[in-house]
Amino acid sequence: MPSDVDWTGGLFNEDADQAPTEPTRASIRVPPALVDLLERVACHRDASRHALMYRLLWRVTHGEHGLLDDAADDDVVRLARMAKAVDRAAHKMTAFLRFREVRARDGVSYVGWFEPEHRVLARTAPFFARRFGTMVWTIATPDGGAHWDRRSLTLFDVDPSIALPAEDATEALWLAYYESIFNPARLNLDMMRKEMPVAYWKNLPEARRIPALVAEANARAARMIDTTLDRDIAPYSGMTCGRLVRDAPAASADLPVKTTLDACRRCPLGARATQAVAGSGPLHAPVMLVGEQPGDEEDLSGKPFVGPAGRLLRRALGDAGVEAESLYITNAVKHFSYEPRGKRRIHKTPAQREIEACRHWLEAEILRVQPAAIVALGGTAIYALLDDKLKVGEARSRELVHGSGARVIATYHPAAVLRAVDETASAKLYAALVEDLRSAVALASDANA
Repeated sequence: MPSDVDWTGGLFNEDADQAPTEPTRASIRVPPALVDLLERVACHRDASRHALMYRLLWRVTHGEHGLLDDAADDDVVRLARMAKAVDRAAHKMTAFLRFREVRARDGVSYVGWFEPEHRVLARTAPFFARRFGTMVWTIATPDGGAHWDRRSLTLFDVDPSIALPAEDATEALWLAYYESIFNPARLNLDMMRKEMPVAYWKNLPEARRIPALVAEANARAARMIDTTLDRDIAPYSGMTCGRLVRDAPAASADLPVKTTLDACRRCPLGARATQAVAGSGPLHAPVMLVGEQPGDEEDLSGKPFVGPAGRLLRRALGDAGVEAESLYITNAVKHFSYEPRGKRRIHKTPAQREIEACRHWLEAEILRVQPAAIVALGGTAIYALLDDKLKVGEARSRELVHGSGARVIATYHPAAVLRAVDETASAKLYAALVEDLRSAVALASDANA
């Protein structure tokens, strides 16, 4: 039984009164999925992993054949979490290991040092053999090392004599490349730390440049936008509702450039829509409203929020005591996403990849307008602004801040008010929308006071 096994000592107890008996040989069948799971968990550093693995194996081979399909079983849950942690550690190793060049009489080789969260060297070494098959390299870790000589892969025990070489010319080239691809307009420190945990920074050459790049991000992003605008709209004095027009009011802040946005093919929506619908409003508007996407009427007119939801939004703004013309109004996605049904085009919620593809344009608008407060109208806008899938009700109760420093006020999209199941629900949602619009204006006023 699993409870009879002592995993705290060695495999053999030399002080035992009698030698262990010959084990009974039996034929057992283990599902391939369980073998894969156990192989992954074996790499985990948790000292209790062996007892847990053996207990699960025992249960599966003693009658509980469908155990792996029970997502609520405690043992299955724990093993799945440990396996996921091992997979994550292996992914981080393939992403963050950096080689340095070593020159010797017998040729050039490369050495890399990495400190994985779990014992994943044996799992990741074959990846490096495939990826860098033409190189001679050695990887050293606190758990041991791996060596590739262009023909075979060898794993070896810990070797303290292997030292990480000093910075080389290749590393300098990599730093120059990293700085060139660093996009200040997409800076999100929380996401950066999530994808590139600080624990790995000490062995990443580019990490020493991150503080300076972050400090310069806002200024660099502003220069990028100004350069683009100077190049693309120099012949024009402004824009109105996303359309380039001569002699438009100089205070207009409509972004991005209509011709550039119409040509955008970062996702499939641009090829299907009638036209792009950029935001509209005054430069440096204190409050920006961000909806989900253009609807059918917006797609045809090229103007944001002119359909039924737009008309309700303007009524709510009036009830909140806010002039719509004082705000910048835009959408998270700039092209209409729809499903054709006969002659009608039915609204379709944008996919995550479409939201992410359009975030470039939304961030450009925020950077140019620099609002003190941003109203996120619905879940799509919340995700586009914060990269977090929060429900509107939950987001309304939280203090939210955009990467630019603007306060984010989450509320219901006007379309949700129109789609409410009955008049009581509709009135409740509408009252919340009016309240949140009024709060956003008050927050912006306090920020600019």
